[in-house]
Amino acid sequence: MAYLFKQKLNLLELANAAHRPKRVLIQEPEEYLAALYQHYLLEHNFDVKHCPDLHNISKFIIEGFYPDVLVFCADANFEGVRQFLSQFSYRFPGVLLIATGISSDSELVRELMSAGVTGHINRKLTRPQDLAIVIKSMIQ
Repeated sequence: MAYLFKQKLNLLELANAAHRPKRVLIQEPEEYLAALYQHYLLEHNFDVKHCPDLHNISKFIIEGFYPDVLVFCADANFEGVRQFLSQFSYRFPGVLLIATGISSDSELVRELMSAGVTGHINRKLTRPQDLAIVIKSMIQ
């Protein structure tokens, strides 16, 4: 009897090579929530930085912190968020974008996804520690 199974192998785990932790940049205006996100992401071995303002994110990247994932708050004025997303996606195409917010309006989520966002996390329905799990599943 033969058994077939698919196993996902990570070559970095098999090789004895050092690798840098995945970088996450969090844009969250609420300091307490940002600190919670940072705490849980650091527990999962992510390199994390916090930027309270959406329009200062490019400064972090210019200073040398190029993220693998950008987590941003989508509760702000959507026109500004849309404009930011179009510029950011053009300048930094390899970065995964994850939106967080209180609103779960399907039209808003559809607009975010069409603007290049990979995922949306409704803060009313999730716990802060869920962000690390979502990011790990999207990166792998």
